[in-house]
Amino acid sequence: MDFQKLDPNSLDVILDRTMESINTSKSKLFEIGELSHDECQQINNQLQLLTEELETVQGLRQERLHMDRIARAELVKISKNFQDYGEPEIRNAYEKASDAQIKLSVSMEKESRLKDQIADLEQRISSLQNTSDKAESFMSQISTVLSYLGGELRLYGEVIEDARRKQEYGLKIIEAQEEERKRLSREIHDGPAQVLANVLLRSQLIERIYEKKGKDEAFKEIKDMRSLIEDALKEVRRLIYDLRPMALDDLGLVPTLLKYLNKVDDRSEATIYFHYFEGIQRLHVRLEAAIFRLVQEAVQNALKHADATEISVDLNLDGDKIVVTIEDNGIGFDVNVRKDQSFGLIGMKERVGLLNGTIQVQSTPNKGTYILIRIPIHEQEGV
Repeated sequence: MDFQKLDPNSLDVILDRTMESINTSKSKLFEIGELSHDECQQINNQLQLLTEELETVQGLRQERLHMDRIARAELVKISKNFQDYGEPEIRNAYEKASDAQIKLSVSMEKESRLKDQIADLEQRISSLQNTSDKAESFMSQISTVLSYLGGELRLYGEVIEDARRKQEYGLKIIEAQEEERKRLSREIHDGPAQVLANVLLRSQLIERIYEKKGKDEAFKEIKDMRSLIEDALKEVRRLIYDLRPMALDDLGLVPTLLKYLNKVDDRSEATIYFHYFEGIQRLHVRLEAAIFRLVQEAVQNALKHADATEISVDLNLDGDKIVVTIEDNGIGFDVNVRKDQSFGLIGMKERVGLLNGTIQVQSTPNKGTYILIRIPIHEQEGV
């Protein structure tokens, strides 16, 4: 195709129509995902009730099994000593045995039916969850396409080589953003949202617990719910911190890095060392945020991709420049070979470039990685 002959206005019209159609499909996928999620929640509620009923029926079956065994034992005793019992005693024993067997059969049939219903509900939940996951995956892919259509493709008139590089990197950034949104969505869904759904369900059961087991058990359930709510609150605070540590605005770069690296050290199997020049004062807010993200990206790369067991972070001043070094003892990599995970380093280089700084990456397979970042302090007003 000869792109030189394309009218940019016509291309914009085509793009707008395409994006409108894709947006419609995305909305329908969202509706499918929401309906699947809501139905899954309703079935979960039914499953909870059926599970409780099954536990009750199983307990009753055990009791009736015991009664059946006693009745059978009595019949065996009468059969061995038939001449010692009168007709009324014999008839009564047979009636008890027959009644016990019928009740046991009813309990076993009800237990079997409940198990079948539970298995059916679990299968429906699995199917709905699969539908919801597929809808979410498709929406993520559509969001990537929409972002691309609405952004990079409209700048197609730039130099081809530069456009190709930006296209490749831009798509990776968009995919990373969508993956991050998907991760946050999943963490909220699997964390606070699930806890709150569980609290809602258990709150609906408190009245039944009170009626069946008394106020002490009901109060115990309320205490358990309070613990769940506290866990959800901690998870929400963690998610907020991951989005942007509030300490960065309040305390500055060094205390925030110290807190973050200590937390990583506690949560991971790696040992983190942090050294800094105590004379570092507060920097421009955008510079502090950028340096924090650079360190965060480098540390996460070392943990996730390099399997590092030791990571050293140094923060110093060199004249009018802030100097950051991150070194790990991980598996390293060939800096001349670009892999998917190298887009993390590309993003770091882009960020440093926007700050008029420099970044050097030295790495050798099986010998770790060393990153040196130098950024001028007094050139960030326009960043």
